[in-house]
This record gives sequence, C-alpha cells and structure tokens, in this order.
Amino acid sequence: MLTLGIHDGHTATAALLEDGKVLACVSEERLLREKEWNGFPVLSIKECLRIAGKSFDQIDAVGVCSLMPQIGGEGWKNPPWYKRVFGAAATVLPKSVLQNPKNAARVKAIAPKLIKTRNKKMIANIEALGISADKIKFYEHHSCHAASTYYKSWYNDKKTLVITLDGSGDAVCATINIGENGKLTRISETFNYNSICDFYTYVTTFLGMKPMAHEYKVMGMAPFASEYGRQEVVDVFKSYYKIDPKNPLQFINESGAWKWQFYKRLQKDIGFARFDIVAGAVQELFEHVVVQWIQNAIAETGIHDIALSGGGFMNVKVNDKILKLPEVNSLFIMPGCGDESNPVGAGVLAAIDAGFPAKDIPTLGMIDWGASYTNDDVKAAIDKMLKGTDYKIKKYADVNSALAKRIADGKVVGRMKGRMEWGARSLGHRSILADARNGHVIHKINKAIKMRDFWMPFAPAILSEYRDEYLELRPDFKCPYMTVAPKTKERAWTDIPAGTHPFDRTARCQIVDTEHHADFHDLLSKFEKMTGVGGMLNTSFNLHGDAIVMTAEDAIYTFLNSGLDVIQMEDYLVEK
Repeated sequence: MLTLGIHDGHTATAALLEDGKVLACVSEERLLREKEWNGFPVLSIKECLRIAGKSFDQIDAVGVCSLMPQIGGEGWKNPPWYKRVFGAAATVLPKSVLQNPKNAARVKAIAPKLIKTRNKKMIANIEALGISADKIKFYEHHSCHAASTYYKSWYNDKKTLVITLDGSGDAVCATINIGENGKLTRISETFNYNSICDFYTYVTTFLGMKPMAHEYKVMGMAPFASEYGRQEVVDVFKSYYKIDPKNPLQFINESGAWKWQFYKRLQKDIGFARFDIVAGAVQELFEHVVVQWIQNAIAETGIHDIALSGGGFMNVKVNDKILKLPEVNSLFIMPGCGDESNPVGAGVLAAIDAGFPAKDIPTLGMIDWGASYTNDDVKAAIDKMLKGTDYKIKKYADVNSALAKRIADGKVVGRMKGRMEWGARSLGHRSILADARNGHVIHKINKAIKMRDFWMPFAPAILSEYRDEYLELRPDFKCPYMTVAPKTKERAWTDIPAGTHPFDRTARCQIVDTEHHADFHDLLSKFEKMTGVGGMLNTSFNLHGDAIVMTAEDAIYTFLNSGLDVIQMEDYLVEK
C-alpha cells in the first residue's frame, strides 16, 4: 500500500510510504534552498515519487497533517484573524475559560468549518497532481506527532506512553497517549493557551533571535547563565507556568499573557536582565515543568516505556533529563520530531485507515530518505561549476581513507555521500567534519563557514566502540540521531573537546554504528586508526541561514562561498 503524507506549514515536508515503510521524505527547503520554507510542498511530493520510482496513480491514500493551517513566517508579525480574536479575548477572559482543556476540543470541532477555504485549496492542489479527492484525509496535528513516534519506535510491541509537545497544532500544545496493540488512545491534551513551547519561542524572540528557528541557540546559551540574579528571573518564569494542581497531566499558563503579549509582560517583569540569565531561566523552567509532567504521566498510567515527538523534544537537554529518570525503562525520541516528522505520522495513519494492519508498520531505521547522486552526477557538476579553476580534483578508489587523512591533518571538510538525511541534523551524509581534538577549529568553522554565534557548541560523531569511553549515557539507549545531550567523561575532554559544550561539557552526540551508519562508521574507524581518537566534530553542511545541501551543485556552491578546505562528493575530493 502506497501512502503520501503532507505537512504544509513551517518546514513544509512530504513523505512517501509503502506498507508503512518510509521510501522517501524531503522538506521543501532543500529544493527551494530557502530554510524552513512554509507552504504546500509540491516539489517535495514530486521528489519523493521520483526517488521511489513511483507515479501519482499508484498512490492509495493521502494523509494531510492538521485540521487548520499552521502559522509561521509572517504569521508572527501579522497573526490570522482567529488568533487575533483569541489574543484580544485573552486579556479579559477569566483563567477558568482560558485554561479549560475542553476548549481544544471545541476549537477543533469548528475548525474545519472556519477554515474550509484552506482545505478546499489543499484538496485542489493535490487533485492537480492527479490524485482523486476521495483518497485524501485530514489528520489532527498531535495525532500525527503521536503516530510518527509510536508506530516507528523500536518499542512499539510494548504498551507505550506516547507524549507529544510543541508550540501549537490544532489548538493543542501537548498530549499524553497510550499506545497498545497498534492503537493510540489519547488520555490528556493541553490547550495551546498554556503552551510552554510558545513561551520559549517568545523568549527567543525577546532575546533578538528568530522564532521557530533559534530556540536551540537559547538552549546553547543557557549553561553560561550567571548565578548572580538568575534565581530572580527563574522565580518569575516559574510563576508563569506550572503543573495544573487540578490535573497532573496538564500544565497551565498563569502569566495572564499569550503569544505576542509576552513581549510587554517580559519587559515589565524582567526588564533588562542579562541575556544569558534569561536563557538559563527559560531552560530551567522548561526542564522543571516538562520533566515533572512526564513523571506525573508515568505515575498516573503505570507505563514506563516512553515515546516522544513534537518540536519541544528537539530540546536535547530536557531529553537527557527524561532519559535519566529512574522510572523510565526505555525511551524513543522521534528524530527530526518537529513538524517535518508529521508527514510520516500522517502517512502511517492514512495506511492504517485504508486497511493496512497497524501491527505490520515497520520500526524506524536510518533516516537517509532523500536523494542520492552518482559519480557521474558529481562529475557533471564539477565540469559545470569548476571548469577552468585550479582546485585539486580527484576520484578515489578508497575515498574514506583519503578524507580521514585530511581531517587528521587539520582540514575542515564537507561530506556529501549517499542519500541525503531528512531532518534538521546531519548524520554523516551531508556533514561538515573536522578534527575535534583541535579547539581552534571551532573559530575557523564559525568565522569562515557557519557564522554561528560564539557561544554555540558543535556536536560530535562518536564510534559506538567509544561511547562508554566518552559519554555518561545509559547503555540501553540507542543514539544514532543526535536526540540527547549527555555529560561527557574526562577522556572526551582530551580527545574531542571541540565537540563538547565549552561550559557544561555536554555533547549532542551521534553514536555511529554499523547498523545505522555503515559507511560513516568506516570513515570514523579509519580516522581512529590514524589518530587513536574515536570521534570527530560533525555539523550540518550548509552556510549560515541556508538549507542543508542536497545536490553536488549545492555542495560546490557552499565550498566556493566558505572557508571549507575540502569537499567530498561521493568518490571525488575537491581541495583548495
């Protein structure tokens, strides 16, 4: 059974699944070269079919994520009418109304009528591709999040506590569900007036950074927060958000502000508090509330196997706190668990509704779901873009050995090998790599390539054979996708200091094993034989503000416009 999943909001994405297995999943940003592009992902849909070698007439069902449109981009400056109305009402309505969880159900009940124009347009867009309207079904936002992590988790044969958390989707910001025997049952949802992720986003904007994009920068800044004056801001933030005393499975917003109203509230309550203190305080609030909320869910249900999804769980620091809870038996975190994961959930739900057995949905493997390119494709791009230049260009029989030698020699390299990864994090297929022994390489990458903020750490790719040497990470947790940031051990501070956070010595690690990353494991193994070090710095292959590279042309463009020393494109190396 062939199903198509579509997300037409922030970081618009399409996924194509066959019998529940992801054949291809691509975000529109990669094709348009506009990071986090928002809209109908027509190019991604076509690209997924091209990658899989399928045609539109073969599609059995289409799942569209969300009952109402997702707001991003200009929606932050000019919110839609229904959010403006709610925002105005929030200034006069009593808390009992604003915090009522039943409001989410009421909004969802009327949403299809209020926004039928969007749904008609969506259906028309899909029909224009040659897919009949009777194959299309709309799915609630957090149902897609829950489906993506439950049906794809490694533990989906167990009774599972499935938890979703994000800024907002279909009037909901968080849900708690029970997954059992291939069925998901929601037992709690939190109305989006109470969204702690939305608050985190508005703090991000308050600090002068981009909403729905730079929250990770706030998380990276948080460990630097000075203790002087910090507790005062923490106390203010903890007065805003807390677990609902009447319902331990929900949290509530008691600030009296909502969305853009937070700007005035923050200015009034914390004034000119230092930026690092504000970052540390919002991260502390987030960890405090989310961890307590999850502990309550475990206590309430008696279920200790957990699956997480939703953009809130892109926060690797809170994920590590959850992983360390003694009451958590096992933990699965959907990689790329922001809205770009929702087409996977929508595609799974469409397959189940069309009659495919839920018990036969396969679990997640490697997430290299994008395009791949041959050496002939690479040679054509080189001839087109580098003809007449004096760069050293060579094709290698053993390109990993050649690349490992250059990394060991201190070169900063861009690697394009195999199918493009899906999601926000590069995992060796579209990566910038460097020798993490050399702390000075951080300055080089920041200044000449990534233009990252000075406080932001880089992540390490670590051979699975070295995980216990470098990381304080529970041994049963698979970590191939950079979803947690555990503390590092002393050997890591010597071997891979450039891949750890400079203040708290945590690492948003990728464990590289032969099961998920065979070719990347080979590269790291060859580097280890040369240096005795079992890891290297790994960051996404893109210029600051650009989408991650997809094609050889994208890789060459990044090379020509950065301080990269070398790029690998399949079996070719291009060197300055």
